Amino acid sequence: ASNYKDPGWADLESIPGELKQVESLLQGQGFIVEKHLDPDADELMGLFEEFIKRYGYDPYNRLLFFYSGHGFTRQEGKKGYLVPVDAPDPYRVELEFLQKALPMSQILAWARQSEAKHSLYLFDSCFSGTIFKTRALADRPLQISRATVQPVRQFITAGGAGDTVPAQSTFTPVFIDAIAYGYGDLNDDGYISGTELGLYLQQKVPLHVDQLP
Repeated sequence: ASNYKDPGWADLESIPGELKQVESLLQGQGFIVEKHLDPDADELMGLFEEFIKRYGYDPYNRLLFFYSGHGFTRQEGKKGYLVPVDAPDPYRVELEFLQKALPMSQILAWARQSEAKHSLYLFDSCFSGTIFKTRALADRPLQISRATVQPVRQFITAGGAGDTVPAQSTFTPVFIDAIAYGYGDLNDDGYISGTELGLYLQQKVPLHVDQLP
């Protein structure tokens, strides 16, 4: 979500180019990629619902969600939201904002509803608040074998409720480097787990900007 209608939200002009890189990166890793630019409120809700309806009930699927755009938190970080391009400025018309924004509680509900074995959610935005505190290769390492047997839901955000994400993303380029060059493989076993990816982002992003994934 980059081209916002309300002037209260800054446009994020770098996102389309960044997502082209993410798309190429994931396709190179064997992912089938669907990309959707500038969804309004109905589209954003519909995209998640339709995607999970089509792919979320196959236990053999491994899904990756990548959102880049504005996020917002309320009630001292206890409630977080994705911001579609038609959402108004919450400081001006909070009720109308709440009618448009996509709550993170709904994302969590979809994550629990899905029966796909693994789902990784990446959010290049700051909105999470406290909401998240709550055929195989024979020679793969034991910890990878164990991790891929059980259902997993992991969430990585660009920062916390009090952080400010710059218009020129640091999170997305670091994510690309982690996968494209293997920098996220912290133990050099040939696999990049969600945990390793999170640790790598936590190490590298703060070197460039005042935010902590």
